[in-house]
Amino acid sequence: MRASELIATMRALPIASVETIFPELLMRDNKVMIVAPHPDDETLGCGGLLQRMDESLVVFATDGAPAYYGFERTFGSLKQYSAIRFQEAARALTYAPSCSFQRLTATNGSHFVDQQLFLSLRPAFNSLCQIARTFSPDALLSHAYEGGHIDHDACSFIASHAAAALSLSHFEFPLYSSDANGKGIFQQFRENGAPPLRWTLTEAESSRKEKMLVEYKSQPGLTSAFQCATEQIRAGRPNFSVPVCETYSYRAWRSRLRLGPFLRDWQTRLGSKVLLKQFADFESR
Repeated sequence: MRASELIATMRALPIASVETIFPELLMRDNKVMIVAPHPDDETLGCGGLLQRMDESLVVFATDGAPAYYGFERTFGSLKQYSAIRFQEAARALTYAPSCSFQRLTATNGSHFVDQQLFLSLRPAFNSLCQIARTFSPDALLSHAYEGGHIDHDACSFIASHAAAALSLSHFEFPLYSSDANGKGIFQQFRENGAPPLRWTLTEAESSRKEKMLVEYKSQPGLTSAFQCATEQIRAGRPNFSVPVCETYSYRAWRSRLRLGPFLRDWQTRLGSKVLLKQFADFESR
């Protein structure tokens, strides 16, 4: 059953039947590409689903090493921190059968910088399309457009446009965002959209997903912040002309002056209008 046929079948099912039949049928004999901005996002969003796929490819969009967070002090350099994160990804993905990963690259061979993906949408999109043409997936799976992280939303954007350009089905998974009061929302879709397809991981799948997360030792706290019992996805149809948050966390400056620990690291916010302008500029060309 092809991905498009499966989607039509699932939409025709009564809601009560979805959880029963979905785990047995989803993506069987299909090739799926997961587009994630950082190592660990793929496991958090669909580590259980990865275990059920006959063949999959994870495509990481950034170097996973944002500046101004002190990682260069902890790990020696941002380059070393990035290398460690992808070594962790390689170990984590050994728990998923026939799963490999690649990285988006710019035309000069460099990788896109963490929290800067929105400034390189066109080259990132081109790189993703090139990888997809080689891998020939039946569907793309990416973050939902949810306002939790600027790289997540940029990834949702390029995945959605790549799927449209290549006539592929596009699915999305939730990871995290905040409600109107600033309270964190984890692994739940935050706004109305296509009906989600939910499933419960088996005990063995949940255990393996936890082991995958443990491999990300540079990212402490993942297993306590995110649950491994259930997952969900839905057909992706985001409206990228509408903001889903007011601002994004965005560190862009660190004082070189000796002003004490409070002013040594300065966290700023980036308005969502800046991101939407990049989306609009991409779509107007």
